[in-house]
Amino acid sequence: MGVVDKRLGKGTLTTSNATLYTVPNSTTTYIKAVNICNISGSSATVTLKFAGTEILNGQAIEANNSLAVFFDQILNATELIEGLASAGSAITYYISGKEVS
Repeated sequence: MGVVDKRLGKGTLTTSNATLYTVPNSTTTYIKAVNICNISGSSATVTLKFAGTEILNGQAIEANNSLAVFFDQILNATELIEGLASAGSAITYYISGKEVS
C-alpha cells in the first residue's frame, strides 16, 4: 500500500461549479487542509463540495482575507472535490492531502 502526501489542487475559483480534484482509480484520498484566499477588494462567497456534499456553502470571505479549514475527510476512488465562488478571479484555493493506493 503506497501513501503519498500530495497537493491535491490549487488555482482560482470561477462562478461556475468546477472539478478541482478527482480521486484516481483504486485510490482513497484523505483531505488534510483547504486554504482559501480572497484576493479581491470586495467580499465574496465560496462553495466547496466533497463527493457531491456541500462542505462550505456560500461561506463569506471578506476582501483581502483568508480562511484555512483543516479536515479529516475521506474520498473514495473517482469521487470529486468541486467548487465555485460568487465572483470570478476573486478566490484562490490550495488543497492538500494524502493518496493511498
